[in-house]
Amino acid sequence: MLKIERFINELMSSNCFIVYDEVTKHGVVVDPGSEKSEREQCFIKEKDLVIDYIILTHEHTDHTWGVNALIDCFDTKVVCSRACGENVIKESSTYFKFYYDNPAYHYEVKRIDIIVEDVNDVLKWNDHTIRFIHTPGHSVGAVCFAVGAYLFTGDTLMEYKPYIPKRNGSREQYVRSLEVIQKMYAGQSWIVCPGHGELTTVERCFIYNKQYCR
Repeated sequence: MLKIERFINELMSSNCFIVYDEVTKHGVVVDPGSEKSEREQCFIKEKDLVIDYIILTHEHTDHTWGVNALIDCFDTKVVCSRACGENVIKESSTYFKFYYDNPAYHYEVKRIDIIVEDVNDVLKWNDHTIRFIHTPGHSVGAVCFAVGAYLFTGDTLMEYKPYIPKRNGSREQYVRSLEVIQKMYAGQSWIVCPGHGELTTVERCFIYNKQYCR
């Protein structure tokens, strides 16, 4: 049975999740956004977990800043969409100009190992199947994915009014992405793990997205 642990990332209160199997001790980290990922590393070591993947829901730095620390510690494979992989480096410089005390600071994710398009949006993991759907709108590289009872939605679906950046977001794409999510996951008992805020349901998230639904 899969379990989940939530961490609040630094600088901005985005979510990082560790999904793990208590029996096999294998786990996945989702959206590590704290520079050194110290709490995540402590949890992984305390639970004696093997971290197989870091999965990024999108390229924004508040969801990727801790990737390198986890690579250095666990030599973990990084998984994301092709667009996320292409844009993750570009995102960092803008982010630190606004939110960090050193605007000249530069950060780059060291590597991307698995592109979800290259595995047909399905990743086999520890006797589980991780299924991705492409949900651009908040960013060009956004994906959501489901594993076990959990649906990870990044910044695409949350209990907040959605934010669509002018620089690299698209309202039209966002509307289409919502339609895909609603068609595939609404009315089912998924536990939504969003990019910000508490765990929730698909139905509650759509309350905040009514104006975007056709």
